[in-house]
Amino acid sequence: MIKSADIFTPTNEIEKIFIHRIWQLSDDDTHSRREIILPKGTVEIIFNFSDRIYYSKDTTIQSQITLPAVFINGINFKPFELIKTGRQEFLGIQLNGIGLRLLFNISAKELNNTVCNGNELCTQLEDLACLLFHKNTFHDRIQIILSWIREKVNLNNLHYSLERIRKLIGHNCCNGQSIKKLSQEICLSDRQLRRFTQNWLGMNTEEFIQYNKYLKCLHLLHNPAQSLTDIGLEAGYFDQSHFIREFKSYTDMTPRNYREANAEFPGHILLDS
Repeated sequence: MIKSADIFTPTNEIEKIFIHRIWQLSDDDTHSRREIILPKGTVEIIFNFSDRIYYSKDTTIQSQITLPAVFINGINFKPFELIKTGRQEFLGIQLNGIGLRLLFNISAKELNNTVCNGNELCTQLEDLACLLFHKNTFHDRIQIILSWIREKVNLNNLHYSLERIRKLIGHNCCNGQSIKKLSQEICLSDRQLRRFTQNWLGMNTEEFIQYNKYLKCLHLLHNPAQSLTDIGLEAGYFDQSHFIREFKSYTDMTPRNYREANAEFPGHILLDS
């Protein structure tokens, strides 16, 4: 089995606001395998250069669709499953919710819990996939992607919105701060902030706070030295039952079950076929 992964993290201050990373994964293992992907709080444009890959929206129901050559995975609030057969090669652009607004002028909430054919959203993606497929190095692919993004994204008159997004994303939502206090910091009323987060980040203010508490737990669970009790408290949960209930609402498993799954990367669980 030959497996390789490459990751690029942007350094441009503006691009860092909406691009988490660009990644590439290759795996020549021809055995059938399954992967459970938990909610990660990101939107991904994924170029699928693999053999056949199946997607199941509900991990409890055997209902599968074949993934297209270019697909967009919106923000998820529940896990989904990939069934992989044969050679695997993916190239992904991982964005937060505002990337959909900046690139395609749509609200992130329109693609929540959805995997859609990329060409249905933007016909340019088919041509972009063709260019990327014929490049041999990850560096060359990065340059093509960044050039395409810089041509697509118009940042004129968006400075106030981007600054608010920067404050929201950088805000510690796990310290028990009230929505009223958060509204004051972002300089929007409660109602305006709710509408702003829905349109730009795909969820309302309360959902945004709860989701980020869950994400913090997801990453903290990869520190074996930290107890489940300490993780829950650090993330802002006042008792273990609340922590377990909230975590399970996103993942369909308890924090202990997730830790025991030995996920190599946060949110990705490999299973025997």
